[in-house]
Amino acid sequence: MTCLVPSVPAARLADPSRRGLLRMAGAGLVLGALPALPLRAEDVLDRDVLSARMAEFMRREIAAGSLTGGVLRIEKDGETVLDAAYGHSDAAATRAAETGDLFRIASMTKPVVSAAIMGFVEEGRITLDAPIATYLPELADLKLAGPDGQVTVPARQPLVYDLLRHTGGFTYSMFGAADPALREAYGKAGIEQIQADMPADEMLRRLAQIPLAFEPGTRFEYSIGIDLLGFILERVAGQRLDAVLRERILDPLGMDQTGFAVGDADLARLAQVPDTDPMKPVIEGWMRVEKPRGQGYLSGGGGLVSTAADYMRFCRMVLNDGAHEGRRVLSPASLRLMLSDHTAGLAGSTAPFTGPGYGFGLGFAVRRAEGEAFVEGSAGDANWSGVSGTTFTVDRRENLAAILMAAAPSQRNHLRFAFRNITYGALTETGIDNG
Repeated sequence: MTCLVPSVPAARLADPSRRGLLRMAGAGLVLGALPALPLRAEDVLDRDVLSARMAEFMRREIAAGSLTGGVLRIEKDGETVLDAAYGHSDAAATRAAETGDLFRIASMTKPVVSAAIMGFVEEGRITLDAPIATYLPELADLKLAGPDGQVTVPARQPLVYDLLRHTGGFTYSMFGAADPALREAYGKAGIEQIQADMPADEMLRRLAQIPLAFEPGTRFEYSIGIDLLGFILERVAGQRLDAVLRERILDPLGMDQTGFAVGDADLARLAQVPDTDPMKPVIEGWMRVEKPRGQGYLSGGGGLVSTAADYMRFCRMVLNDGAHEGRRVLSPASLRLMLSDHTAGLAGSTAPFTGPGYGFGLGFAVRRAEGEAFVEGSAGDANWSGVSGTTFTVDRRENLAAILMAAAPSQRNHLRFAFRNITYGALTETGIDNG
């Protein structure tokens, strides 16, 4: 079963829901090492300042060749304060960008899959402390790559919990702290389907032959772990991943512009990486969304296509304690667990993706404190990004959600950090002129 992104009227794409979102402040936001959040004066976003600064920012970046265009959507206190498209969406810069454009959201797929996993945890169908071989027996008795090149036995096998927080000992072929020879083995085995499609069973068979890069539970190492969670969802539900996500997340949230493939009628809406970006062959080759994947596995780690308006519905659910427009997707307790830091004291860091100051929860990066970072935000804010150039942040303290959609992989860190700072820079206390 495939999941095509359907065509919808422009009015549906631009619909800015005005439903109130719960204001989350006080000590009950997160668990673990994150601090209690003190009450403070209500902040507002100055729409005029935000709009002017973002327009100038996008103008400069387009002129500099960082990207050809993009779509920004920002909501504060249940109100849409910015919903705008800039520049062009095609590689040749001939088609004006529109707010309903589709983007390869890459690793912004991961929080969606993580939320689906937590739904099954709530029902007792999946347990976080279960070894992954409980659901994926192909990965029983995984070995560990030793520092001297010898293969040893790990102290324990990876758990479902480890996959959610990227501490399972797995890695990626293209980046990471794992031994380059091990990452090369991922590439040669085609684990990530970068060159060719591969059924899930075959991927698992090949992965089982590659030792773990690190002892499970000891290091944050960004990895293919969420793809494995996608396989677990398929086996527990007895459905392909697109059907599982449609039933558990996408349909309840009204995300009808999100899926693993784009129909022919909507290909013109799919944003393209500029030809001048050196990462274009990798991104558009790896994330082949122009047609259904056939027998290739659906990537829970990076396979979805979405729009800014659609993904905002997911962000609203996170802001609204697990519910959106009367439909509950997760319990408040599940959200608290997901938005807590689960990597304090471990080796490794999210810094290459978020900058310093962030830990990682179950599917999201989570800010540990007000300081220790070079992007503005609040203790407890959550975010993640896609290698394709997309990013989002959800700040329950400020009742704020912000999304940048762009096809600009080589400039992704620069763009996501500037976008965050401009957004927070437009915050002001009620009645205070920020100039």
